[in-house]
Amino acid sequence: MSFSYKNQKLQAESVAITDLMATYGSPLYVYSQTDIENNWREFDTAFGSHPHLVCYAVKANSNLAVLNTLAKIGAGFDIVSEGELERVLAAGGQANCCVFSGVAKTAREIKRALEVGVRCFNVESASELDRIESVAQSLNTQAPISIRINPNVDAKTHPYISTGLKENKFGVDIDDAINLYQQANNSKYLSVQGLDCHIGSQLTEVSPFLDALDKVLELVDQLNQQGISIAHLDLGGGVGIRYDDEKTIDIKAYVEAMIAKVGNIEIILEPGRSIVG
Repeated sequence: MSFSYKNQKLQAESVAITDLMATYGSPLYVYSQTDIENNWREFDTAFGSHPHLVCYAVKANSNLAVLNTLAKIGAGFDIVSEGELERVLAAGGQANCCVFSGVAKTAREIKRALEVGVRCFNVESASELDRIESVAQSLNTQAPISIRINPNVDAKTHPYISTGLKENKFGVDIDDAINLYQQANNSKYLSVQGLDCHIGSQLTEVSPFLDALDKVLELVDQLNQQGISIAHLDLGGGVGIRYDDEKTIDIKAYVEAMIAKVGNIEIILEPGRSIVG
């Protein structure tokens, strides 16, 4: 970590916080570029040669300097609004490295994302799939999509930040997903790219991720049997950080456990607080 005490003074990368306050005033937000880069690279290097994209979740901190730091080292970005998309572009990020998540995408946001060429839309509902198809048709183009499924897995985190149980509002019931994939696969204006799953935030155990992945892979097999190919698995974010005495996840072991299950399918991850927290 780049924050430490020296002579009873808090320092950031060997610069005293009191000196920064004297220069820039207070209140003052101070981030460590070294820590941000190292945290992202810990995910990236854990994959080795396996196809992957580590997309920083912009909602964790959308400061332009933070986004620029990550863009320069090759990060992708997980966005949930047109505003976040524009911030990524302004900071030097590439649209084709952005996955567009979120439950309330408007037609205007979808249009803008298609115009700049986002990598993929993570679709949250049947109505959203229809909306994306309609906008793509109006532009006479194909929208790349994955469908966020709800695997009904207990993330073992705080109930307010759990998103993978059946009673949570996020994603499509795993039992309903095949019908939506068939609809997308039959559309001239939709291009099936992947399958998306995010079960919660501040997870401190690997087992819920792997339980969800097992259900995701069962669905992938069912889709393959119907001639629907899945090129990537977006397995979301949610890796927890230490606030007090929490045990945190070993990133390398976590990534290797996923790779062992998926074969050669590309993996997309969306870490947020574990990059900037």
